[in-house]
Amino acid sequence: MENIISNITIRCAAAAFLAAALASTSLTACANNEGSKVEQLAEAVCPVKEYKNEDEKWEAEIQERHNIDADLCEKLAYFAYDTASPLLREKAGNTIYSPLSLYYALSLAAAGAKGETQAQILSLLRMDDADDLAARAGKQFAVFYRDEDSYKFRMANSIWFDKGLSLKDAYLQTAADDFYADIFEGEMNTANMKDAMEDWVQEHTGGLIRPSVETEDILMHMMNTVYYYAEWIDQFRTENTKAGVFHLQDGGTVKVDFMNRISSGSFFRGDNYLMASLGTKNGQVQFVLPDEGVDVHAFLESPEHLKQVLETDDTTGLYGEITWKAPKFSYGSKFKLKSMLAKLGMEKAFDETAEFTAMTDDPVWIDSATQMVHVGINEDGVEAAAYTDLGYAGAGMPQDKAEMILDRPFLFVIRDSYCGYAPIFIGVCVNPSENN
Repeated sequence: MENIISNITIRCAAAAFLAAALASTSLTACANNEGSKVEQLAEAVCPVKEYKNEDEKWEAEIQERHNIDADLCEKLAYFAYDTASPLLREKAGNTIYSPLSLYYALSLAAAGAKGETQAQILSLLRMDDADDLAARAGKQFAVFYRDEDSYKFRMANSIWFDKGLSLKDAYLQTAADDFYADIFEGEMNTANMKDAMEDWVQEHTGGLIRPSVETEDILMHMMNTVYYYAEWIDQFRTENTKAGVFHLQDGGTVKVDFMNRISSGSFFRGDNYLMASLGTKNGQVQFVLPDEGVDVHAFLESPEHLKQVLETDDTTGLYGEITWKAPKFSYGSKFKLKSMLAKLGMEKAFDETAEFTAMTDDPVWIDSATQMVHVGINEDGVEAAAYTDLGYAGAGMPQDKAEMILDRPFLFVIRDSYCGYAPIFIGVCVNPSENN
């Protein structure tokens, strides 16, 4: 299966590869100098779990579930619906988005902001205090971070800044302590800095992504990678995978490989859709199959409607035999987030009068915000990742049967129990034969 990654960049910005570049009119970019050095000022120590035996692991995981910040995960879920609806509803092709990546990017940005700039970011994140957010984000990071053979949930952050930019020690300490950030200093507009940043991304995404990082007129990049892999609890047998016809929204068809199996589980018949989930080693992939003739984008018409569809109370569902016919797919998406974030109330951060004075006394603002995400599903499980770039310038008795025949456009969500089942990826598959 193709691996997948999550990144965010800050351009004088941040999240699941969040690269943020800070740019200031009072500072000029350095000449392209291949010989300039990149100095690492701090190295993150990720909270990798190690156990002596299975009993110790079992006890530790029980405790970890008690440590999940349910309130923060609920805020993340609301943020997911608030942003996914406007971001995905107008897109015609395959789409995949990581609200987790963007949430952590904006959290890192909020830690460096003040005044109205910070207030608007916090409002979108449904938080009241940046220090509280940073501390809670750090604790939740430690809860969900996993790196096992059949289950990986890894996040990494880094800050790369030009030696002409003065960043405050308190902010860098917060980035290191609460966001587990690697911190680097050097001459931004040089080949060495560009190569070092691209190497870092490639290393922390398992070699799956090597972006072309922009350095000209940029003073700082904040990068975050999110990598997620989880095997199905009950894997699909490869010998049952058969070619079949997928019906496109425009009436056309394509031939793709479908994974097949029959299993018992819960499902829900909603207004114009059928919903069921495939369990992973520590979460689930939730599928929403519209009735024939219903546009999948209708479920994205508003955050409230998306939440209503995806958070159906389990007590209203049914239990029984589910016939699964799910296409294998692997694709990616790229989004420009600036307009969406501004419309959701974050205008001040993109203005030249933005206050990022908790980060630096130099005048900086977010100039661009983008995200790149990739997802793949096959017989073994699901793999996903995202790259977000904020650019600063300056079971019971069977009750029924269900057929999840995913042979037409569908909505899906990847959830993880260590993240309180908040959506960490939300996607729409309209053509599984397209590998973009």
